[in-house]
Amino acid sequence: MSSMLGFLIALLLSGLAIAAVAWPLLKRGPAPVLVEDDRLAELLQRKEQVLTSIKDLEFDYRVGKLSEADYQLYDQRLRRQAIGIMQQIEQVAPESAGLDAVLEREIELRRRVKSTAVSAPEFDANVEAEIARRRRVPAEPALANNGSAPRFCTNCGAALAPHHKFCAQCGAPVESGQSAAVKAA
Repeated sequence: MSSMLGFLIALLLSGLAIAAVAWPLLKRGPAPVLVEDDRLAELLQRKEQVLTSIKDLEFDYRVGKLSEADYQLYDQRLRRQAIGIMQQIEQVAPESAGLDAVLEREIELRRRVKSTAVSAPEFDANVEAEIARRRRVPAEPALANNGSAPRFCTNCGAALAPHHKFCAQCGAPVESGQSAAVKAA
């Protein structure tokens, strides 16, 4: 009886081993890419960092943190760096040369997004219009039912309930009524 139990355990373990080996061969879809070359892994990581830097640079320019001249200068440097890294990747892994079509599609998508995005001057005009609209709000707010003036967060402008000690929107600490009155005096 014990030999039969040993035989079943051996058969079960053999079946599991065969299934573990055969599973990747039977699974549908693309095979996972195994990166064995440290140089290739390093280049791919550097490429991702440069592409992220390009995205961050575009964002900084759109929100007005960079001038046009600075944006152009840094953008050209980063793009040249990205092209150099991609050329090195093609030398290390020639099979990735087929990714050119994918990259061209990504570039085309980004150009379409860039042309439909709000430009920096339009963004500035929208911000200025919102500031002007908020300045037209009366200086003395209407009193609430309990006789106290409605409160707003000094950080983000969200409405505050009388019992709030922190803004529910941004988490900034809310000044108590007494300290706000002292500052106003």
